[in-house]
Amino acid sequence: MNDAEPTEQLEIIRIEESVRGYFDYVDHALVFELHCEEKVCELALFTENPRHNQRFLFHKSRGTSAVQAYREMLDYIRDHRHAEQSFTIQWRASGETELHTSYFSAHHVVHALDKFFEGRDLHTITVYSVTLNPLS
Repeated sequence: MNDAEPTEQLEIIRIEESVRGYFDYVDHALVFELHCEEKVCELALFTENPRHNQRFLFHKSRGTSAVQAYREMLDYIRDHRHAEQSFTIQWRASGETELHTSYFSAHHVVHALDKFFEGRDLHTITVYSVTLNPLS
Protein backbone atom coordinates (compact mmCIF):
# COMPACT_ATOMS: atom_id res chain seq x y z
CA MET A 1 0.00 0.00 0.00
CA ASN A 2 2.98 2.33 0.48
CA ASP A 3 3.46 2.71 -3.29
CA ALA A 4 -0.17 3.69 -3.87
CA GLU A 5 -1.11 7.24 -4.83
CA PRO A 6 -2.66 9.35 -2.04
CA THR A 7 -6.15 9.03 -3.56
CA GLU A 8 -5.71 5.24 -3.79
CA GLN A 9 -4.55 5.14 -0.16
CA LEU A 10 -7.66 7.08 0.88
CA GLU A 11 -9.86 4.69 -1.11
CA ILE A 12 -8.18 1.68 0.54
CA ILE A 13 -8.73 3.19 4.00
CA ARG A 14 -12.39 3.87 3.15
CA ILE A 15 -12.87 0.29 1.93
CA GLU A 16 -11.14 -1.14 5.03
CA GLU A 17 -13.55 0.86 7.21
CA SER A 18 -16.50 -0.44 5.18
CA VAL A 19 -15.26 -4.02 5.54
CA ARG A 20 -14.90 -3.57 9.31
CA GLY A 21 -18.49 -2.33 9.42
CA TYR A 22 -19.78 -5.70 8.18
CA PHE A 23 -18.32 -7.52 11.18
CA ASP A 24 -20.63 -7.43 14.19
CA TYR A 25 -18.20 -8.86 16.72
CA VAL A 26 -15.71 -6.62 18.44
CA ASP A 27 -13.51 -9.24 20.11
CA HIS A 28 -11.83 -10.18 16.83
CA ALA A 29 -9.19 -8.11 15.10
CA LEU A 30 -9.18 -7.91 11.32
CA VAL A 31 -5.79 -8.18 9.63
CA PHE A 32 -5.39 -7.16 5.99
CA GLU A 33 -2.37 -8.55 4.12
CA LEU A 34 -1.73 -7.22 0.62
CA HIS A 35 0.88 -8.71 -1.72
CA CYS A 36 1.41 -7.31 -5.20
CA GLU A 37 3.60 -8.87 -7.88
CA GLU A 38 3.79 -7.54 -11.40
CA LYS A 39 0.18 -6.76 -12.33
CA VAL A 40 -1.63 -8.90 -9.74
CA CYS A 41 -2.46 -7.92 -6.17
CA GLU A 42 -3.76 -10.47 -3.69
CA LEU A 43 -5.49 -9.33 -0.52
CA ALA A 44 -5.94 -11.78 2.35
CA LEU A 45 -8.25 -10.89 5.21
CA PHE A 46 -7.67 -12.70 8.48
CA THR A 47 -9.68 -12.65 11.69
CA GLU A 48 -7.70 -12.83 14.91
CA ASN A 49 -9.23 -13.83 18.22
CA PRO A 50 -7.34 -12.50 21.27
CA ARG A 51 -8.85 -15.24 23.45
CA HIS A 52 -6.82 -18.00 21.82
CA ASN A 53 -4.33 -15.83 19.89
CA GLN A 54 -4.97 -17.59 16.60
CA ARG A 55 -5.82 -16.03 13.28
CA PHE A 56 -7.74 -17.60 10.48
CA LEU A 57 -8.24 -16.76 6.83
CA PHE A 58 -11.57 -15.12 6.18
CA HIS A 59 -11.19 -14.63 2.43
CA LYS A 60 -8.71 -13.85 -0.35
CA SER A 61 -9.39 -11.52 -3.25
CA ARG A 62 -7.36 -10.50 -6.30
CA GLY A 63 -7.17 -7.54 -8.59
CA THR A 64 -4.93 -5.77 -11.05
CA SER A 65 -4.32 -3.09 -8.40
CA ALA A 66 -4.50 -2.82 -4.64
CA VAL A 67 -7.73 -0.82 -4.86
CA GLN A 68 -9.33 -3.42 -7.10
CA ALA A 69 -8.34 -6.23 -4.70
CA TYR A 70 -9.90 -4.27 -1.81
CA ARG A 71 -13.06 -3.62 -3.86
CA GLU A 72 -13.31 -7.35 -4.64
CA MET A 73 -13.03 -8.10 -0.91
CA LEU A 74 -15.82 -5.66 -0.09
CA ASP A 75 -17.94 -7.12 -2.89
CA TYR A 76 -17.46 -10.63 -1.47
CA ILE A 77 -18.42 -9.55 2.04
CA ARG A 78 -21.40 -7.51 0.90
CA ASP A 79 -22.84 -9.76 -1.81
CA HIS A 80 -21.36 -13.27 -1.88
CA ARG A 81 -20.39 -14.42 1.62
CA HIS A 82 -23.99 -15.16 2.53
CA ALA A 83 -24.31 -17.53 -0.42
CA GLU A 84 -21.72 -19.85 1.15
CA GLN A 85 -22.36 -22.50 3.74
CA SER A 86 -21.45 -22.01 7.39
CA PHE A 87 -19.14 -24.47 9.16
CA THR A 88 -18.15 -24.91 12.79
CA ILE A 89 -14.71 -26.32 13.54
CA GLN A 90 -13.75 -27.52 17.00
CA TRP A 91 -10.02 -27.65 17.57
CA ARG A 92 -7.19 -27.56 20.10
CA ALA A 93 -3.67 -26.20 19.74
CA SER A 94 -0.77 -28.51 20.57
CA GLY A 95 0.20 -28.36 24.23
CA GLU A 96 -3.10 -26.82 25.31
CA THR A 97 -6.06 -28.43 27.06
CA GLU A 98 -8.86 -26.05 26.06
CA LEU A 99 -11.10 -26.97 23.14
CA HIS A 100 -11.92 -23.98 20.89
CA THR A 101 -14.71 -23.36 18.41
CA SER A 102 -14.32 -21.29 15.24
CA TYR A 103 -16.72 -20.51 12.40
CA PHE A 104 -16.07 -20.34 8.66
CA SER A 105 -18.03 -19.46 5.53
CA ALA A 106 -17.09 -21.68 2.61
CA HIS A 107 -18.49 -23.41 -0.46
CA HIS A 108 -17.62 -26.85 0.93
CA VAL A 109 -15.90 -28.54 3.87
CA VAL A 110 -12.47 -28.73 2.19
CA HIS A 111 -12.55 -24.98 1.55
CA ALA A 112 -13.43 -24.38 5.24
CA LEU A 113 -10.47 -26.52 6.31
CA ASP A 114 -8.19 -24.70 3.86
CA LYS A 115 -9.18 -21.40 5.51
CA PHE A 116 -8.62 -22.94 8.94
CA PHE A 117 -5.12 -24.23 8.14
CA GLU A 118 -3.96 -21.25 6.02
CA GLY A 119 -0.46 -20.22 7.10
CA ARG A 120 0.04 -22.78 9.84
CA ASP A 121 1.75 -26.09 10.36
CA LEU A 122 -0.78 -28.94 10.17
CA HIS A 123 0.89 -30.57 13.18
CA THR A 124 0.30 -27.67 15.58
CA ILE A 125 -3.49 -27.99 15.80
CA THR A 126 -5.80 -30.96 16.19
CA VAL A 127 -9.25 -30.71 14.60
CA TYR A 128 -11.88 -32.63 16.55
CA SER A 129 -14.93 -31.92 14.44
CA VAL A 130 -16.17 -30.05 11.40
CA THR A 131 -19.91 -29.45 11.26
CA LEU A 132 -22.05 -28.01 8.51
CA ASN A 133 -24.37 -25.59 10.30
CA PRO A 134 -28.07 -25.71 9.50
CA LEU A 135 -29.53 -22.92 7.42
CA SER A 136 -31.16 -20.23 9.51
